[in-house]
Amino acid sequence: MGFLLGVLIFLLVVDALLLTLLVLIQQGKGGGLATDIQGVAQASQILGVRHAADFAEKATWTLFGGLVVLTLLIHAVHSSMKGGEIKTRTAGMVETLPPTQSQPAPTPSQPPAQPSSK
Repeated sequence: MGFLLGVLIFLLVVDALLLTLLVLIQQGKGGGLATDIQGVAQASQILGVRHAADFAEKATWTLFGGLVVLTLLIHAVHSSMKGGEIKTRTAGMVETLPPTQSQPAPTPSQPPAQPSSK
């Protein structure tokens, strides 16, 4: 299971990097990096600008879907490795205290000392 988790995390990182690069390459409303990169400019000339934009948009949505699916798979594999045990955390500490029986607080044998006014 550890090997599978490692492969899934590797695929997630590669997917995230490709998605980042693809978003940066796309031409937005005001231009973008697509005009500065020679390979994309040549692909736009070969495929036509409209076809390149369609491909980039479809690839972006596909990579985003892969990112979501890989994240859910990693969660499923990781939780199955831990046995599905869920622990609540508070301020970085795991709450593992057993439930205590409520007992009345003991009454003090002497009244609290009064501050002297001098």
